[in-house]
Amino acid sequence: MIFRRRIQKWFKESREGCNKRRLLLLLWERNIIKREHIGHCFFCALLLSASSSGQSGPPPGYRNNIDEQMAEMQVQVRYGGYIGNLSDSRREDINSAITAVFVERNKASRNISAGIATSLAMKEIASPDYLRNQLLDVLTEDELFAFDEFENSYLQVQLRNNFNSQLARTAPGLSEANKKLVLEVIMKHMGAGQTKVSYSGGDAVDESQRQLRALMDARSEIISQIADEQMQETEKFLSQIQSGLLTSQSMNEAAN
Repeated sequence: MIFRRRIQKWFKESREGCNKRRLLLLLWERNIIKREHIGHCFFCALLLSASSSGQSGPPPGYRNNIDEQMAEMQVQVRYGGYIGNLSDSRREDINSAITAVFVERNKASRNISAGIATSLAMKEIASPDYLRNQLLDVLTEDELFAFDEFENSYLQVQLRNNFNSQLARTAPGLSEANKKLVLEVIMKHMGAGQTKVSYSGGDAVDESQRQLRALMDARSEIISQIADEQMQETEKFLSQIQSGLLTSQSMNEAAN
């Protein structure tokens, strides 16, 4: 409740809608499971607050469909850069196809909160592969190539930022030079270009195992380049990644 009040206060004080959407995206992308519990109420508040300043009545284009309104805002924040580069004749159809997937995600999130759906189903719907598969019949070959490039670039930046934050938190004793070295090696072995996550069945188990092997390769490369004392600090970071992968693998095996 304290967190929500702080966010609402921030919305009230901010006059820039783009800043609200950026904050929203960071929260929404940060954790698929946690966002189930805050997403629907949070987006409702956003829709109301984004147009409340100096306005009475509904915002322009309002269609009395919260799921679709939320989805359109999410799509604009997450894929606006891609959609904006499309031709005018293709933009509406592709935007609608992506929005439909986000509507599905929002409904699944609400169903999980209501206890009538499982988080495993949400993981599959929220995966990049799921969205891509829904677009295969909509995009041309060139549009699909551009989508993959956009997606990979976005995921790479997000993954690097997540690793960097985790590294600073778990291994504060690392020198700046070694922080940079560890981050580059981790991205080399486990970056978005190397990791293609699947959330279904045995494929997810295989992917967890592949990631664990990639982590072992990264550890071996790091050991050969930094001193023992600094390696002890690095192990705190690597061990946390390993723990998360093992947990994910156990969950996927239990789901089979």
